[in-house]
Amino acid sequence: MHKWLIFFNFFILFTIQLISAQTLGGSSILNFLKLPQHPITAALGGRNVSTFSGEAGLITENPALIRSTNNGNVSTNFTFLSPGLSALTATGIYDYKKINTNVGLTIGHIQYGNTDQTDASGNLLGAFNPYDQYVQITASRSYGSKWNYGTSIKFIHSSYGAFRSSALVADVGLAYFDKEKKIQFGFSAKNMGTQLKTYAGVGEDLPFDMVIGLSKQLEKSPLRFSVTAQRIHQFDLLYNDTTFSSANFGQNKESRFLRKFFSHFVVGTEILIGEKLVLMGGYNFLRSMELRLPSLSNGLTGIGYGLNLKLLKLDFYFSRAHYQTSIAYNQIGITYRLSKNIN
Repeated sequence: MHKWLIFFNFFILFTIQLISAQTLGGSSILNFLKLPQHPITAALGGRNVSTFSGEAGLITENPALIRSTNNGNVSTNFTFLSPGLSALTATGIYDYKKINTNVGLTIGHIQYGNTDQTDASGNLLGAFNPYDQYVQITASRSYGSKWNYGTSIKFIHSSYGAFRSSALVADVGLAYFDKEKKIQFGFSAKNMGTQLKTYAGVGEDLPFDMVIGLSKQLEKSPLRFSVTAQRIHQFDLLYNDTTFSSANFGQNKESRFLRKFFSHFVVGTEILIGEKLVLMGGYNFLRSMELRLPSLSNGLTGIGYGLNLKLLKLDFYFSRAHYQTSIAYNQIGITYRLSKNIN
């Protein structure tokens, strides 16, 4: 077995032992890391570690998804969360052939707009511009003809006026792609690490996530389906508000079990229209369950959709993800291929 694969397997086993040090629910810091960083991810429901669309920006979901065919790709993504809240993510990929390794560099910045600064009594002291940003370095290698494995190291800096924090975290990923059967399996353990600097002198939990997924394109069909299970290290993901749960979900044990079970899943589909256009849609069960409002129309809560337009040297992406009926965010992505490789 290749020495790099041995090291990768050892690293996964080692990091799994550290899971107990990561948050299993409730409060955590740096929660912007949970947001989909690419329009494909958002359109497919918000989580996907197995899609074989060949997009460089997907290394934020699974570092094992980059291949040598991504060499020279530059991906830029713009996220519009709400008025005054926006995010920018940029990724570049280089195939370092001398060591048979694909290397990626990602820079992300989330700006929360201008915010008033007050004291405990509400007196206005001025204004500040809170933001989160990170730099990610990714390395991915192949093993045989079907396996890929990779890891990402992220340095994160967060600034909210007088309060600042930094952290160093790692993602590890694994992917198995069978081109003939048009199927890909993906696994990723995300946001494992530690704070380097705390907001107020007290260490806090990071938003750890362990995700597994499967994507399959039907034979002789333009349809591609994905099923993703998020936070598989913890069974109960739903916030335990006993008053709200009793009023809206009742006390049926079977119902509560099914809700806990399905809260892990994200389903997505892609429709390939010719060689130039891909339509995408997805549904996030957890988002729908957590953000559904009683006595109101919640038809689009948890749904995402979008498209991918493929041009000669340029790919254009658009997605819209619904968190509630009146709350949705849009993402626009552009990927430019500097090399002659075609994904």
